[in-house]
Amino acid sequence: MVTSKQIEELFGVLGERVRLRLACCLLAAPQGLTVGELVGAVGAPQPNVSHHLKLMKAAGLVEARREGRFIRYALVRVAHPFFESLRCCVQACCCEPDIAEDLKKLRSAASPRGKKTSGGRARRITR
Repeated sequence: MVTSKQIEELFGVLGERVRLRLACCLLAAPQGLTVGELVGAVGAPQPNVSHHLKLMKAAGLVEARREGRFIRYALVRVAHPFFESLRCCVQACCCEPDIAEDLKKLRSAASPRGKKTSGGRARRITR
């Protein structure tokens, strides 16, 4: 059961532009992303991204799991009509030009032509 207080917190979290951009990136990567990968996509400083993820986690929107020395963040997967509708709302926002640019950066960083570096970012290999 989702309470009106939880709904208020979730929309409050998504009401901030950077957190909405992070949510779109996480929606595009169901396996989750590291802070470094998210920094590369949205271009915000690492401490800011970490802070936003902490707020998203506190609101119940994001979950974190440790993989070696990295923490991978993902949108929560809750089988509840509210969360399914919320994911659809976030998906609809992902076509905005600046968010679409974030997703493009995320895809190019994960492309086979990029080489993974520490922090989960990709470095473009040129010939």
